[in-house]
Parts: sequence; C-alpha cells; structure tokens
Amino acid sequence: MESWYLLFCKSKQEQRAKINLQNQGFEVFIPEHQIERIAKGRRSIRISPLFPNYIFIKLCTKNCNFSAVKNTRGVSGFVTYGQQFQLVSEQLIAQLKSMNDMCEITSALPKAGDVVYLNTESFKNVQAIYQEPDGDMRSILLINLLNKQISVTVENKEISL
Repeated sequence: MESWYLLFCKSKQEQRAKINLQNQGFEVFIPEHQIERIAKGRRSIRISPLFPNYIFIKLCTKNCNFSAVKNTRGVSGFVTYGQQFQLVSEQLIAQLKSMNDMCEITSALPKAGDVVYLNTESFKNVQAIYQEPDGDMRSILLINLLNKQISVTVENKEISL
C-alpha cells in the first residue's frame, strides 16, 4: 500500500531534492505559488514553494528503502511524530494539487490607493498614495504638498510600504 509522507529538505534545496528523488523513481509533489515583487527596482514574478523546506513523497509502506530517501541530496530527513514518520492523507494532497492548478499571483506590491513612503533624499519618509506603475522600474505617486496633491514619478526602489 502506498502512502504520502512529509520530508524536510535542506534550505532552498527543494527542487534539487525533487529532481534526485524523481531520478530514483519516486512520486514527489511540491505545492508552489507565484509571487510578484520588486527586485532591483524591477517588477518580477517568481515561483516559490508554498511550504518552504518541505516536500511530499509517495512511498510503498512495506518494501520501500526509507534510508535511500533520507540520504538523497537535498533531503534532511522525514518529518516524524514521535518515532513514526508523518503520514499525509490522500485528500490533503488532492486539495493541494487542485489549489496549485488554480493558484493566482500573490502580489507584495502596492495597489492603487495604498499608502506608501518615499525614501529619496528630497522626500525622506514622506507619505504618498500609490497610483499606478509607470513601466517596470517606476511608479506614479500622489504627494500632498501645501494642501495640494502633486503627481510624482519615482523609481520602485525608492518606495517602501
């Protein structure tokens, strides 16, 4: 009988463990989601694990070599509950797989109307209202100066939430 188990991986080595386990013929699943963020002033979409450092593996409970799995590159070991390996229900895996298919982009970027702060030399810690992106590297903000709202275009790296 086959069951799903939970593995703990070394830091940032989920994909390495997944590839090495698949090369050994095991069925492996890593739930992932997309994150939109600003990196070096540019908007980028990155795929990252939903549960960092954890992967799910389907193993035969009777005749599987658990030590081969545990000693695979990228794997730290099995998650245990007492002395027994942690089993994961088939229903949970099915739910995670269905959520993985219809996953939307999680944005860490401000949306129109959000309050942000500027980190430029001339506008240090000035509160502004985010309007819209202006390309990949800049954004348009509204700043309240002398009771008048002024539209300003600044680089994304100069904005903090």
